[in-house]
Amino acid sequence: MDQIITFLSRIEVIIAILAIILILIIYLIVHKVKLNGYKKELGKYEVRYNSIKSVPLAFKLNKAVAIAKVDSNMNEKVSHARDDFDQCQNNLRQIAECLADIDDNIVMGKTKLAKNGLLDLESSISLGENQVSKLNEFLDSVLEKETAQRQEVTILKEKFRLLKQEANDKSSLMNYSWAKIDLFICDIEKGFSAFEEWMYASDFEKATEKLTEIKNDLGDLENIVNSLPGILQKARYTIPNYMSDINKKYLALKDKGVFVSHLQIETNINTIATSLKSDLDNLKDAKLNNVVEHLEDYQTRLNQLNEQLDKESLAYKDISKISSDITKTIEEARTYIKYIKDEYEKASIRFGIENLDEVIKTSNEQIDSIIEKKTNLYDEIKNDTIPSSVAYDRLQEMLDDTMKMTASLKDSRDRLASAKGDEERANKQLLKLQLIMNEMQVKIRTNRLPSISTSYEDDLNKAYEYIGSVKKLIDETPLNVQLLNTTLNDAIDFIYKLWNNVNNVVGTAIMVENTIVFGNKYRSTYSDIDSELTRAELCFRNGEYTQALKIAIATIEKIHPGSYEKLIKENASA
Repeated sequence: MDQIITFLSRIEVIIAILAIILILIIYLIVHKVKLNGYKKELGKYEVRYNSIKSVPLAFKLNKAVAIAKVDSNMNEKVSHARDDFDQCQNNLRQIAECLADIDDNIVMGKTKLAKNGLLDLESSISLGENQVSKLNEFLDSVLEKETAQRQEVTILKEKFRLLKQEANDKSSLMNYSWAKIDLFICDIEKGFSAFEEWMYASDFEKATEKLTEIKNDLGDLENIVNSLPGILQKARYTIPNYMSDINKKYLALKDKGVFVSHLQIETNINTIATSLKSDLDNLKDAKLNNVVEHLEDYQTRLNQLNEQLDKESLAYKDISKISSDITKTIEEARTYIKYIKDEYEKASIRFGIENLDEVIKTSNEQIDSIIEKKTNLYDEIKNDTIPSSVAYDRLQEMLDDTMKMTASLKDSRDRLASAKGDEERANKQLLKLQLIMNEMQVKIRTNRLPSISTSYEDDLNKAYEYIGSVKKLIDETPLNVQLLNTTLNDAIDFIYKLWNNVNNVVGTAIMVENTIVFGNKYRSTYSDIDSELTRAELCFRNGEYTQALKIAIATIEKIHPGSYEKLIKENASA
């Protein structure tokens, strides 16, 4: 014992023991690290395995098998898919067993077996992933049509839900047709159920047909929900009320005595009412086919009837007014005829106007014809054999004819009146011109002008020639009114111009005299003033009145600047 203790107490032995313990610890640590690594790697493989296993291949394969039962073209492909599925399942079972074995080896610390198992597991899982991916892709391609149909039916179900909610919200507005609409909604719900049954049976062709039917039904339901409330309002209330209003208007006009039987209001309204009843029956069953077009047609026909009634009513009111206008126009025409008749005997010779007797005769015949037509028309109105609108149009034609005739008579009357007026004007103007000529001569004699322009006598003679020409034209029969007016206007222009010239000459002469008289008081004081005023007097005696005035005013301005304005004022007051 002592020898053993002595041996163990030797330093070399202690170091060796410590080295063995250290190596053992290191081995254990490395072993543990390897096991943890293998365990971690195993976890990753388990995740990949679960991912593969989670793919619903069995469900999809069952769907594919069901499809193959109704689609002979898919039999062979689905048969291969079954074999692939079996291989996938065998591989998955092997992977599961491998995972369990590796897990046991890790627990028992069998690192070498765990390492080899992981290497085998990698190839198995990679193979499984490849098999599952390919098989899944194939099954998805087989079930692609079902997937598309599922997506489409989901959209249609949402649309149906919204339409059903909107229909319920508008149920009070569609109460008249609600029983049928409710049945229609139930039928659509049954259609969705039938679709699901065909899908469950994997008969996608039947499911497609049902889906098309559902889409059409939803389109009809959408049209009903959007359009029916307005259509019902128009069919049940707007059109019937309009028909009632027109019928009331028709009866009121009829009681008033307006001829409206030709419009056949009752027949038209009864026809519309019968057709409308048929449309309401269709609306009861929520059938909108052609109803909208029918309602628009009823509206148009009723508008036409209403317009025709208003036209007859307005014509009935206006008949008395237009008849009164015809009477007034005829009275006016007769007034013109009387004037023309009274003046024609004198005017025809005096003014050379002819054919007025023919105008009078034709006008009287036309008046008699219009009165006769009007009397006959009123007999037709009284006997209810003619509509008011037709009577109004015929009266309007009579009024137009009467107004044209009256306008023609007025033109003849105006020609007579104008000719007489021109003659009277010529006589008055002739007298005025003669007075002006006498006043010019008196003004010249009164102011004792020492001399006047040589052309004055020529102008004076020409003025008297104008007066003589006017007087001669007035005395002629028939009177040439156009020549008389032209000659008279020329005479007026010439004589008034001469009158203005004479007034200017006389006014200038008076101013010269006043200026010289004003300057005479300075002659004895200023010799140059005396000389200039003498020169002005010489010009005055020679008839150079303008020159004399310039000299005299310039002379006075030398002594009293501004005296010119005073002289003008004194001359104006004189």
